[in-house]
Amino acid sequence: RLEWLTVTDLMREQAPGLEAFAREVKDEGFKHFVLLGMGGSSLCPEVMRMTFGVQPGFPELHVLDSTVPAQVTAFEQAVNLEKTLCIVASKSGTTTEPNTFRDYFYDKLCRIVGTDRAGQHFIAITDPGSQLEQDARSKGFRHIFHGVPEIGGRYSALSHFGLIPAAVMGVDVPALLDRAKDMVRQCSPSSPDDENPGLNLGIVLGTLAQAGRDKVTIITSPAIWDLGAWMEQLIAESTGKEGPGLIPI
Repeated sequence: RLEWLTVTDLMREQAPGLEAFAREVKDEGFKHFVLLGMGGSSLCPEVMRMTFGVQPGFPELHVLDSTVPAQVTAFEQAVNLEKTLCIVASKSGTTTEPNTFRDYFYDKLCRIVGTDRAGQHFIAITDPGSQLEQDARSKGFRHIFHGVPEIGGRYSALSHFGLIPAAVMGVDVPALLDRAKDMVRQCSPSSPDDENPGLNLGIVLGTLAQAGRDKVTIITSPAIWDLGAWMEQLIAESTGKEGPGLIPI
């Protein structure tokens, strides 16, 4: 489960393929793409959408991670489905919410463009051999991208789960990975203790938590305001097991 520590090297090699896929989507004339995910697979793309906005010439990203019927209807009405690409994101391929979203929008697109063309409006991001992969092949999805089985869902931002949406919306993926690689290097065991931001943050959080200061207040800069929602999930879900944990505010 620690492959996220080295995934930047793997994905840097695959960056040209991600950019080629983004050009394919752009050239096909898609104006919108909807990420159908939940939790760990949707928070990073949502932060990028709120941070980078809509890039000129690239389709607009919409992140659907709510099963409230009114929310689903609002997303459906906000896009032209005939010009929309749906990204179904689920590591296990059995998560109820993304699969329900997939069935709903697949049925809608079958009615709009026909059963033989509906699959070309979908891609899947899932671990190899999952039920979602099998369903995607049977429905003729445009593409299937594999996650890395050794990476947990909430740490998957720099795998296909985060980078496919980033590439399609027009983010410079190689630059993103290069900057992430710099932080990997700074936080590695070979980095001097006083220059390691990950180590120092961990010491502060852990020491204060042991002293009873277990509330973490997040104040984000306006340009990256949505980052707080992602950090909340990372902190609460990653440390909140079996009693101990930090409470993000």
